[in-house]
Amino acid sequence: MNLSANELTRVRPFRVVERKWEAENVFTLVLEPENGEQMFAFAPGQWVHLHVLSIDGSAWAHAAFTLASAPEESDGGCELGIKVYGEFTKRASGLQPGDRVGLQGPFGVFHLPSDASSLVMFAGGIGVTPFRSMIRSLALREAPLDVILFYSNRYVEGAVYAEEFRRLSRDWPRFRFVMTLTGDDTPQKWDGEVGRVNVEMIGKYVPDMQNTHFLACGSMAFMEAMKEILISNGVDVATRFRIERFG
Repeated sequence: MNLSANELTRVRPFRVVERKWEAENVFTLVLEPENGEQMFAFAPGQWVHLHVLSIDGSAWAHAAFTLASAPEESDGGCELGIKVYGEFTKRASGLQPGDRVGLQGPFGVFHLPSDASSLVMFAGGIGVTPFRSMIRSLALREAPLDVILFYSNRYVEGAVYAEEFRRLSRDWPRFRFVMTLTGDDTPQKWDGEVGRVNVEMIGKYVPDMQNTHFLACGSMAFMEAMKEILISNGVDVATRFRIERFG
């Protein structure tokens, strides 16, 4: 899976297959290789540069996004989870089936630990994207480890892929999905957690923090808060905690 420097830097031609809105400002872009290209190999958690083209086919701009699909299901293409928050993502949200784009990569070292028997993931908002790739990969392989995903959002409407994670937690017994809402307006029938992820919430689901590996993706403030909680509970964050900060 080690690609040469030329392969990593080359912009490969891809075509938009589908654009699926997951929430009001988040969409999944489904892409497939074009012009006889083969889908490149990647590890769960890696990211690519998405190149959006001008009308004449020339490069307009590019930005980094995590691959949201698992390698095991990506022979014919891949998926990117994208939140609309600026000019580039606004333009990308207008892509239609058949439009051409470029992909460059994959990049990043936010990988699954190879020696973990228990894994806890902390996701804030769109930071859930790499975990979707990882969890789908683990489930497809029926990996022999226990996985918990803590997923924090202000409101339930913004929790992308939440229903998918609920289904996975039913279909794959080794996966547990814990969603928490931090906004003021919690639904009356909400049966998940409420408030920011804290030591009490983690302890409720993770009885043995010393023999667990932890991953976090979200805002820097969110990831720093997770790190401080782990440190205060004696976790060796140098060897058992990884964050994604490619942005």
